[in-house]
Amino acid sequence: MLGAGSVRWLPARGNRSPRAPREPMEKYQVLYELNPGALGVNLVVEEMETKVKRVIKQVECLDDHDANKALQELMPLLKLQHAHISVYQELFITWNSEISSPFLCLVMEFNKVTFQEVITDKREAKEIIDAEWLQNVLGQVLDALEYLHHLDIIHRNLKPSNIILVSSDCCKLQDLSSNALMTNKAKWNIRAEEGDPFHKSWMAPEALSFSFSQKSDIWSLGCIVLDMTSCSFMDGTEAMHLRKSLRESPGSLKRILKTMEEKQIPDSETFRNLLPLMLQLNPSDRITIKDVVHITFVSGSFKSSCISLTLYRQMLPVSITDMLLAGNVASILEAMQNFSSWPEVQLRAMKRFLKMPADQLGLPWPPELVEVVLTTMELHDRVLDIQLCACSLLLHLLGQESVSEELQNAGLLDHILEHLHSSLQSRDVCVSGLGLLWALLLDAVIVNKGTLEEVPDLISQVLATYPADAEMAEASCAVFWLLSLLGCIKEQQFEQVVALLLQSVRLCQDRVLLVNSAYRGLARLVKVSELAAFKVVVQEEGSSGLSLIKETYQLHRDDPEVVENVGMLLVHLASYEEILPELVSSGMKALVQEIKERFTSSQELVSSAEKVLLRLEAATSLSPDAGEKTDTPQTPPPQAPAPCPSFPWATVSLGSGEGSPGPSMRTSHSSQGTNKEAEGQFPL
Repeated sequence: MLGAGSVRWLPARGNRSPRAPREPMEKYQVLYELNPGALGVNLVVEEMETKVKRVIKQVECLDDHDANKALQELMPLLKLQHAHISVYQELFITWNSEISSPFLCLVMEFNKVTFQEVITDKREAKEIIDAEWLQNVLGQVLDALEYLHHLDIIHRNLKPSNIILVSSDCCKLQDLSSNALMTNKAKWNIRAEEGDPFHKSWMAPEALSFSFSQKSDIWSLGCIVLDMTSCSFMDGTEAMHLRKSLRESPGSLKRILKTMEEKQIPDSETFRNLLPLMLQLNPSDRITIKDVVHITFVSGSFKSSCISLTLYRQMLPVSITDMLLAGNVASILEAMQNFSSWPEVQLRAMKRFLKMPADQLGLPWPPELVEVVLTTMELHDRVLDIQLCACSLLLHLLGQESVSEELQNAGLLDHILEHLHSSLQSRDVCVSGLGLLWALLLDAVIVNKGTLEEVPDLISQVLATYPADAEMAEASCAVFWLLSLLGCIKEQQFEQVVALLLQSVRLCQDRVLLVNSAYRGLARLVKVSELAAFKVVVQEEGSSGLSLIKETYQLHRDDPEVVENVGMLLVHLASYEEILPELVSSGMKALVQEIKERFTSSQELVSSAEKVLLRLEAATSLSPDAGEKTDTPQTPPPQAPAPCPSFPWATVSLGSGEGSPGPSMRTSHSSQGTNKEAEGQFPL
């Protein structure tokens, strides 16, 4: 058994930091409690370091063996990667000494709106759910469920409250359960009735006897579809009793389907054919998820933005695709619009644009191209090749003087942010999305700063998802730097961003671009906030930002650009009286003196060093006891670590770390090699 207060913790990602807290719950602050579910308590919490809200489901287990068995069953779910499945962020076991029982804690994504809220609102207003919206989200649910069933994974807990809305037209399945949790008869019978009396009404007949299969999910999905299509004329209690009665008297479904037809519920004919096949008493008589897709989206007229559903259609022959894309830019755009639901046409068209010589393109490109590319990204959000190719094409467009404002007006910024939020589990999409965001931020004159204020929190989620990914950290630092120049980081976000920048430098100090971006961002934040300055010098995780500065200098002491950025940060740190004693005691005076003596040809470096030295000398004279640490360091200067993998770049000339980006920051193919025009780079 686990002892009181002890913990066995398994992180959601194998590459999470080894410096995890002893007690996993310590890193979360409980905000409030949601309505209890059938299996346990649901807490809305905030991760104290990132300020990201989560939901933690705490499931009481019979004993240590029971808890660990459920934990091991759920571990494979952490590896799921699907745009419409919200994977668990973390799993761990805690011990409650008050009741002497272990609790399995499931950390999930937090969203206020689920299908349950949509159904309830429409039920109270006696309104029909919009048919186009229903088709779209149903396609996403079907695609996610087919993905699970293909992997032989059963959801087991499918109900409206477990389908979250991450945006107005994008949903995700969450709260997947395990056999160990769902077949615990002693606790299930109590919780299912007292904690969530409605829960059992969504369950298949055989599931009530603790027998689960893919066909159990089909029954639950049929109940959800039935509730969404009948909510305009049935109240909640009546609907619950209907779901329960279907397990004994399937004939009651005919009456409801007839009422749907009489009330002219959209697509009632399709549902009249579909629902009886999903709600068969015998699991073997129920249709599969592929059958549901075929009835609705292949044989039927349903439409959804979810790409995998289009794969059921026959692909266009290559010869026809080549013929459609053989013309000029205008004819290719026409083909993309006419065949918008065919991913192979969209991908080959964009690749054609990227390979076209300038004389065929007829620059500037037609304005409708931007709209077509963005529409393609939205329609085919799960096709990685399309997303990456579209990002490359948009980055290419951003190199033109006349296109940036057009991209802004077309809603590219909002699209990037929504795409990053909904595709956190796709690493390549996140890297490309950050690259596109970075390129868009270069045009500071037309950026909507209000929208950008949510970006720091979004990047925090990205870095939390990929904590050991140097390429992702490098991309994030570049965006953080530009956000700091634009004044788009709110004061309450300063500490969080500073911590992430320092963390990124520690991750891979040999990446010069990462180091330069991080120190420019730190310098900018420290310049405007003493709170940010304190965050740099405070001792955390065994070291402070000052020791990191010294490490960076030793590693890059022959690179004037890095040294200049380090010097600029020291200038701003030294401007605060309260910070000076920390600079003195950490031995920073010797480092600054060395910079002054080694870079005599750089007027800016010498000037920065002299400013810092004057401040340090003044602080030392005012406080005679505050001498520098002159003892020999116990560890030698860090050696350059093994190079981290890099990737192809698009070189862009940016302004100095102290300036603000303006209209002059356009794509360039030259490298100036100084901090005056630092090389900002991102993958095409």
